[in-house]
Amino acid sequence: MSEISIVIPVYNKKQYVRGTVQSVLNQTFTDFELLLVDDGSTDGSGKICDRMATVDNRIRVFHTKNRGVSAARNYGIEKATGKYIGFIDADDRIDRTFLEKLHCAVKKSNSDMAVCGYREIKNKKITDHNLTRGSDETEIYEMIRQDLLCILWNKLYVREKIKHLFDEGISTCEDSLFCIRYFTDNDARIEYVNEILYGYRVREGSLTTVFQEKAFTGINKLLKANLRLSAQIRDKYLKQAAVHHISKVYFYGINTYIFENISIGVMNEENLSVIGRVTEDRKYRKIIRYILKSFPKYRRTERTSVAEIIVILLSLCRMKRSIFIISKVKKCLIKRMNR
Repeated sequence: MSEISIVIPVYNKKQYVRGTVQSVLNQTFTDFELLLVDDGSTDGSGKICDRMATVDNRIRVFHTKNRGVSAARNYGIEKATGKYIGFIDADDRIDRTFLEKLHCAVKKSNSDMAVCGYREIKNKKITDHNLTRGSDETEIYEMIRQDLLCILWNKLYVREKIKHLFDEGISTCEDSLFCIRYFTDNDARIEYVNEILYGYRVREGSLTTVFQEKAFTGINKLLKANLRLSAQIRDKYLKQAAVHHISKVYFYGINTYIFENISIGVMNEENLSVIGRVTEDRKYRKIIRYILKSFPKYRRTERTSVAEIIVILLSLCRMKRSIFIISKVKKCLIKRMNR
């Protein structure tokens, strides 16, 4: 039995998985097991995992049918034996002191979770994210403002305190929902490691229409979970600011996982139909109007640019073709307007 279990779901990551695994094997903390769950890969990723397992007995490989990342992570939790558990994506990297520093932090403070800063890599652009603890009065607001519980992988959890597994019925936000539920289930105490120890690679790609429907469900579940979390904030202004931020997270989720992914494809009736179902949704339109209405009050707190607000305003458009075109040019639009 190892002290820490690391779960890596693998699906067609032949190009990256070897480097990810090596970043785990290079850890200064060595009392761990590495569980590689091959989720029905078709590109040879599973064979690479098998070969790596022959050179280090801390690696355990499991091959399953393709059921999605949530099912793969749940399978890893089921097979894990460690006191603590962490999740790493198959194309990410961790600093060689990642396990040592998070383990030391969570154990020394007897906390329920340890978290560190992370580096975001997107189209060769690197952005560092440091996370800071708020005071007793502002802690939950700061967690929401920094999207701390929207991120799964820069953390170490106590395995026995996992009461809710990953939701296998949705295709997005399953990791965020896991974090929020873990936090609320345990009224969790979090220990912060103020260092950049995790490298996250932003992945982009087209999704199918069925996937989009599941994406909308996941985004709506995350909205409800975040709103329940914000209800714990006592200060009225901070609570309202948190709701404003949560509303923006909801919008960006739809914009990223639905509109942008659809815009990568072609403007056909199938894709336009998905856009129409979202833009006609009452909750969607209500939240967008709320963001626009509350923007002046929380502009500085949330650091929302005018360019962002214009994009949010345009998303109220009922013309499905316009939304498709706006999603295609959004990045260029924001870049130019911010200049």
